[in-house]
Amino acid sequence: MAVRPTHFEFYSADPEASVEFLAKVFGWRAERWGDQEYWLIDTGDGPGINGAVARAGDEGPRTLNTCDVEDLDAAIEAVQIGGGKLLTDVMEVEGVGRWVQVEGPGGEEFGLMEPVAE
Repeated sequence: MAVRPTHFEFYSADPEASVEFLAKVFGWRAERWGDQEYWLIDTGDGPGINGAVARAGDEGPRTLNTCDVEDLDAAIEAVQIGGGKLLTDVMEVEGVGRWVQVEGPGGEEFGLMEPVAE
């Protein structure tokens, strides 16, 4: 199963300040997603991935990377067989796909996304 990071999320104590900072420093473009404290980030053309900025929760500021997978159920099984565990229930993200947050045996956290079939 080939898996590569496709999305990042910066969880910030002050998302609006983070969005302004990323625009000023890197020229990244941000667009607020609906009325949520969640901004989609376009990092530009060429190699790399896009992401988002959101309000940090109780765990404080952090970064979470998400990897796309073809079959989320198979990826979850592989994580568990490999010694990892699920940190969230599988979530349906309307128009985007199915997502879950997992943890590897070393404490590394990341998301797995099965995108909506096009």
